[in-house]
Amino acid sequence: MNLALGFTMIFIAAVSGGAFGLQYRIMRRYTVENASLLSIFVATIIVPLIAIHFILPGWTTAIHAAGFRANLLVFVLGFGWGLGAITYAFGFNLLGMALAAALLKGLTVGIGSGIPLIRHWNEVSSQARGVTLLGIGVLLAGTWFAGKAGVMREREMKEDVGKTKGPGSATVTFNPTGKIFWIGLASCLFSGILSSCANLGYEFADPLEKAMGGNLAWRATLIRWMPMYWGGITALAVFMGGSMIRKGTWRNYFVRGSLRDFLVASSMGGVHFLAQIPYGIGAFYLGALGTTVGWGINIGMALIVAASLGFFTGEWKGASRSSVRTICAGIGVLILGMAILAYANSLQG
Repeated sequence: MNLALGFTMIFIAAVSGGAFGLQYRIMRRYTVENASLLSIFVATIIVPLIAIHFILPGWTTAIHAAGFRANLLVFVLGFGWGLGAITYAFGFNLLGMALAAALLKGLTVGIGSGIPLIRHWNEVSSQARGVTLLGIGVLLAGTWFAGKAGVMREREMKEDVGKTKGPGSATVTFNPTGKIFWIGLASCLFSGILSSCANLGYEFADPLEKAMGGNLAWRATLIRWMPMYWGGITALAVFMGGSMIRKGTWRNYFVRGSLRDFLVASSMGGVHFLAQIPYGIGAFYLGALGTTVGWGINIGMALIVAASLGFFTGEWKGASRSSVRTICAGIGVLILGMAILAYANSLQG
């Protein structure tokens, strides 16, 4: 194991993953479907094919050698990951960056870290097991604080809108039972479950890496992503591509003034690629707990980045001290959870 290198790569992946949602806030011509489909296409097809061609020659032979069943499992998990990206995009726009990210990341931490831990249970020392479970629990508490802060901020914003209407006007208050809220909530919960497939797809792709043979170290991890990427882009092409055809929003790719959005979405595709491959490399260097500890730290850091970008984009402008303190407490708890997981990995030796 090389803990320093492993955590460094996971940090790069986390920052990239946390920044990915920013594109939805700065689009001018593109809809959510336009931006998502283009950026994910760049992230899963264009950039990976170029990278793996130079870094891992002979990978197509290993894909065939791994067998249909192994590839199908990873493809299906990738399809689930793609559906998670779709539902997150809509939940993000309905609930805002902080709340949507907290809900999604909480579920993703629990499922994405928990299943690999169970799978490698016998490979992990008894002392490391307990500390790892503690770290996951603390991360979940941190996401709860972040989600609570998002709800508090939303309530305050709605109340402020009502006050600005003046005497005699109906006061608008935050309604957590409103239809839009529940649609956004359902989207984020569904997305949180499905988004864990990103880690599960990597976890269950070990037959593909073994099919490469030889002593390729971290380079062999690249092949794990390929069937998952194909599944992810298939999901987006079917659902978001179909939506664009029905609505006619596919024309946004060709309207005057759309070049800026094209460049932003394409660059976000490159950013999203950096949210995946460095994570796999980091997990490789963390050893048996790589896909448990690594995933938890990755998601926790991505949530901190997303919350920070929420401040940067003005989501927290005018928020009360109470809600700001709550989100800061959430960030503090997330940092503690990540520190506990890092300690658990060091116990593994």
